[in-house]
Amino acid sequence: MMKNKILITFFFFFSNNLIHSELKSQINNTIVIKIGNLLVSSIDVQNEIITNLIINKQEVTQKNIDSYKDYSIKKLITKTIKKIETDKYEITNYDQMALNDYIDNAAKSLSTNKKGLKEIFMKSGVSYDLFVEKYRTELLWNTLIFQIYKNQININIIEVENEIGKIKKDKNISELKKIKETILLKRKEEKLDLFSRSHFSNLENSILINFQ
Repeated sequence: MMKNKILITFFFFFSNNLIHSELKSQINNTIVIKIGNLLVSSIDVQNEIITNLIINKQEVTQKNIDSYKDYSIKKLITKTIKKIETDKYEITNYDQMALNDYIDNAAKSLSTNKKGLKEIFMKSGVSYDLFVEKYRTELLWNTLIFQIYKNQININIIEVENEIGKIKKDKNISELKKIKETILLKRKEEKLDLFSRSHFSNLENSILINFQ
């Protein structure tokens, strides 16, 4: 409860100082949150809010800043907690193709390409590299969760076969094989998602978060 009160106070102060044309001049790069041994600055918060507005094709207005501030600060805290954990386990491998697809899809949603996306970020005065790094952290986290819990992913094959049995009419062997693979992959992803949320929840409760 105390954290929420502090957060609201910080947001009120922060929103009253965010005007796009003068963002950099108005905000001193001060530490606003300490998460474990990592620090989040006011510039980090500014960058996160404007990045979310860009990706969601929203104008940088005070109204939109206010509507994204809670979401952005929570995302920053989540990313930082995940970074602490992936650094702890020295995770370096991640799905590079997934990262490339994420960047390409973000660019396409803004009717541009990767180069154009970089230019949009540059003109908006926010970091493209931090945008990429944020998703890379998410992919590193996925690698970590799989490494820790891969031996605990138990799929009920009987349930899968029963599900296939309900839809196997008019399907050939090849189609049924693909359907089974799809169902198994979905069940596996659901299990990993549960492990991910549980693991993160434990970290969130154990890592000290201080608002400066």
